[in-house]
Amino acid sequence: MPNFTKLALVLAGATTALAQGYGDSNGNNNNPYSNNGGDSSSTTGYPSSLSNFHLIVTAHAVLATLAFSLLFPIGGIVIRLASFPGLWWIHGVFQTLAYILYIAAFALGVSMAQSIDKLGETHAWLGIALFVVLLFQPVLGVLHHVMFKKYSRRTVWSYGHIWLGRAAITVGMVNAGLGLRLSQETRVFAPSQGAVVGYWVVAVIIWLVYMASVVYGEIKRGRSSAKGGVDTPPRYRQAEGEELRQYA
Repeated sequence: MPNFTKLALVLAGATTALAQGYGDSNGNNNNPYSNNGGDSSSTTGYPSSLSNFHLIVTAHAVLATLAFSLLFPIGGIVIRLASFPGLWWIHGVFQTLAYILYIAAFALGVSMAQSIDKLGETHAWLGIALFVVLLFQPVLGVLHHVMFKKYSRRTVWSYGHIWLGRAAITVGMVNAGLGLRLSQETRVFAPSQGAVVGYWVVAVIIWLVYMASVVYGEIKRGRSSAKGGVDTPPRYRQAEGEELRQYA
């Protein structure tokens, strides 16, 4: 995963630089959301500033939504429903790509929140909490995989990885909705009510599919454990006939 780490750092650095780069041509870094009391002279340079700020807001929203409402859930669904050699690598790729996108979204979000004095908002501190939680997920995931192969059952690392992941996906989807509401409250680049409703409809559908896969996976795992007498999921065989346990 070193290449993914480098890509994440580069992307985060680039997005932070972009976020810090908006402002007027005089370097005053005007705040597009500030209340200037109707002083038209204070809006000098805003067209360029607003254009850049709009790009940053859009990029933040798109990257975070792709991470929590698409890639993270797909990675979770695949690991619960599929069964083939190397499955955990596929799961890892989806989650790593989602994490990279969220690192970029996080960098943009923190920069925006600082510039408009919104770090105290629920949307902002939930985003920060998610970022901190996700720092532990790769380590917990590797420990879960290693310990499961060793003991053929879930360990404390397994439950930490699994339940933190489920909670993060759920909170991330909700937080995206809070971000849309915050954008409406600021009344700059605010999404339409139809767009907000559309997001919630799609997010709820994806979340229900994700949770259905979780329930189905646990039922399937429970049946397998009952048959085998141990805490193991369904098994598959490689071409050479070696029996392996599914990552679970």
